Amino acid sequence: MTAMAKKPEPQAMSEAQRKLLKGRFNQVMLITTVCCFTAFAGVFGHVNLHAAWGLPLFGVAMVVGFGVQIAFIVGLVKASRQDKDV
Repeated sequence: MTAMAKKPEPQAMSEAQRKLLKGRFNQVMLITTVCCFTAFAGVFGHVNLHAAWGLPLFGVAMVVGFGVQIAFIVGLVKASRQDKDV
């Protein structure tokens, strides 16, 4: 019979790691909120004001907002993988 490998027990986050993660989360929420309002302004400018800058502004705001969220999630995945390697 083969011996089953024991899974390492999950380690609790240190207070410094928790504080860093909370800071990053707050930054992501702030940038996402700004991008949301910017996207709304772009739609308003394009539809109501018939301004040429509205649609590109909307597109850039959406790409930046989603990009920041994806980068945050990728960072969380990397951090969890590093915790398991230790």
